[in-house]
Amino acid sequence: MTLSFTLVLLATAFLSIALSDAVDTSTDPATKACQLLANAFPQLVAFPGSEQYSSDIAHWAFTSTQNATCTIEPETAHDVGEILKIIGRSDIMSPFAVKSGGHAYNVGHSSTTGVQISMAKFTGLDYDPGSGTVTIGTGFLWDEVYSRLEPFGVMVNGGRVPGVGVAGLSLGGGYSWKTNQFGLGIDTIVSHSVVLPSGEQGGLNNFGIVTNITFEAHPQTLVYGGQITYASNVSNVVNAATSDFSANNKDPKAQIISSLGSASGELVAVVLFFYDGPTLPSGIFDAFFSIPFTSSDISTRTFVDLFGTFGNTTVGSGPMGNVGHVVPVTDYPVDLLNHIAEEVIVLEGRLTRANDGLPVVVAVSAEPFLNAFSHSRGGAYPHPSSRQVTPMAISVLYEINLNSTQDEQSGFHEMVVSSVKELSNLIQAEAVSLGVSRWDDILYPNYALDGTSLELMYGSNVQTLREIAAKYDPDGIMKLTGGPHF
Repeated sequence: MTLSFTLVLLATAFLSIALSDAVDTSTDPATKACQLLANAFPQLVAFPGSEQYSSDIAHWAFTSTQNATCTIEPETAHDVGEILKIIGRSDIMSPFAVKSGGHAYNVGHSSTTGVQISMAKFTGLDYDPGSGTVTIGTGFLWDEVYSRLEPFGVMVNGGRVPGVGVAGLSLGGGYSWKTNQFGLGIDTIVSHSVVLPSGEQGGLNNFGIVTNITFEAHPQTLVYGGQITYASNVSNVVNAATSDFSANNKDPKAQIISSLGSASGELVAVVLFFYDGPTLPSGIFDAFFSIPFTSSDISTRTFVDLFGTFGNTTVGSGPMGNVGHVVPVTDYPVDLLNHIAEEVIVLEGRLTRANDGLPVVVAVSAEPFLNAFSHSRGGAYPHPSSRQVTPMAISVLYEINLNSTQDEQSGFHEMVVSSVKELSNLIQAEAVSLGVSRWDDILYPNYALDGTSLELMYGSNVQTLREIAAKYDPDGIMKLTGGPHF
């Protein structure tokens, strides 16, 4: 893949943010940075109590949100460069984070107690029919991108459920509803525009701040699909249908996500169906459609309409905590899925009791693809055609007990983290024993739990990525963010 970079170099003249600017040297780095940012960009900076601040720090999960010292919404690539200059000054070096959509599972990956940079104002979208490409600002959610592209009759490889930001999904790999046909999102990227302290592109947020991404565009017709929910008494039949689809589907336009979730002691199977065309060929989803269900909204509709119905998860009435991880598998044998169903029910019961009876959902999602890596063009996330694995997502969602102390909330969250690790190990051990996983298989970075080793997410690319970091970010400015670093 040929990448063209718009490199916004850090100017030698400091203009209104000269090194001589006075700051209170007795304060912490984040406070110093916020003082200078407020002086340089008074119209862009926000502090606690303001509407912009609340929006800038907000994340999909309450447990992924942190109270920043200040927030800032740059309007141009030049603004981003000047902001990085302040944050990375040798006498400051403030913690910071960059937020696109705010859908990161892990605290600190797009949140911070330092300077929160929100890309909310980067919402340019330009479709070029001549080149068949779309350039998209990284302040967009995929929901908005799809809505804007629909009148042109084209789509790009993006998120599969609402609320996901353009940058995070794409830079981490980017599985989409069109992955069978065109590969991961990263395989359809033509170029990035990047602002960085002294470097070039890397994995996730490691070497710079991406302001826009140019993707290949593909024609889009009406699609067929929807969501079906099944009761616990047919979960084994749903598992058999999922296993059969994983092993035998040959149509690249057909995809599913088949989830087993337990809440209040009841196992529920939910399957999302997608077919990239208005008419479904016979035999594709017949095994699923013949199973008794509790609800279904299957129909022919626009891509935007179908996308908007996916992924709407309600846990309880209060703020939501979330912990997720991933197990790489090559296939989904029915014995593995039935084993998962048993483990999910046991863990949900244990966590619900520990959460004083407040709602907890434990879910594992099978995501079978059809030779998804055959389109690989490389990238930080290794996905070679020689080893086709799919990311089985593991997630625990829970309502936060606002009557508990902060220490008690933290203790329960750590219990959930430990439980997700344990469940992941149990599932992968079973998958390894069935011959559909290896302990050295690469984990999908966008699903991986915080603290996962670099080698398990980036494999043999780690050394190269470390060399890039050392060459282009020698002062480690991008290491002031959270998440994995090279």
